[in-house]
Order: sequence, then C-alpha cells, then structure tokens
Amino acid sequence: MLGAAHTLSTADLVLASIAFSMVLAGLGGVLTSLSVVTALSAGSLTASGSIGYALFYNPPEEEPAAA
Repeated sequence: MLGAAHTLSTADLVLASIAFSMVLAGLGGVLTSLSVVTALSAGSLTASGSIGYALFYNPPEEEPAAA
C-alpha cells in the first residue's frame, strides 16, 4: 500500500529501545576504556527494563475478533 500512514505501536517502540540500548552499550564498550562485557551488561539492564515495562506495566492486549 503506497501512501498509507504508518504508526508505531508500543511493541515496536519496545523492540527498538532494546536494540538501541544494546547497540549503544556495545559502542560504549568499544569506544571507551570500559570492557565490552561490562558495557553490554549495563546495556542489558536497560533492555531488561524495557522488557519489564512491556510485560508488566503495559502488557499486550488481544484484539477483538472481527465479526
């Protein structure tokens, strides 16, 4: 569908924030004096926070069945 408006759902934003935090942590480990393991461990904590938000604070809801 060309020209259709695209919107991002909460699930899309959560997945993007997980990837963003891990990429940012990996770059931080490579570009600074931190070890990569330490940086990725810190990044996994923020990614876990995003997952916790998606699962417990704003869980996915089932869509009503089409009639």
